[in-house]
Amino acid sequence: MRILLTVGLVAAVAARLVWCTPRTFGRGTDAARVDHINVFDGTTGTGFTVTDPEDISYIVENIQSHPVRPAKLSLGYIGYRFSLVYVDENDKAIVPLFYLNGENTIRKDPFFYRCDGGLCVDFLAELEEKYAQS
Repeated sequence: MRILLTVGLVAAVAARLVWCTPRTFGRGTDAARVDHINVFDGTTGTGFTVTDPEDISYIVENIQSHPVRPAKLSLGYIGYRFSLVYVDENDKAIVPLFYLNGENTIRKDPFFYRCDGGLCVDFLAELEEKYAQS
């Protein structure tokens, strides 16, 4: 019984640490290694590819600069503002699919992650207009 209680306590502490520890999406990703970013706007149905190195660097650094914490489970939820995949020159995903739901919310199943705001949603909307005209 004592062993079972100890294991349960250790599991509860570990779960609490995982839940409360801030995360960084794309941590360790060098923007120079990202050849392009595939983006899809879930509100307009428009997909586009970001290829300009300055735009790529801005997106990668913006998302990396906002530590996020799990907010709630995302299972069963549908819809998003933007989906993103960072891709290298060999068409291999460096950072697999994740979603920006707003300036303070990232969804990477099975969780929604929140920060204090400042994620580059407006910048991506501007890029959508730029790349849609190309």
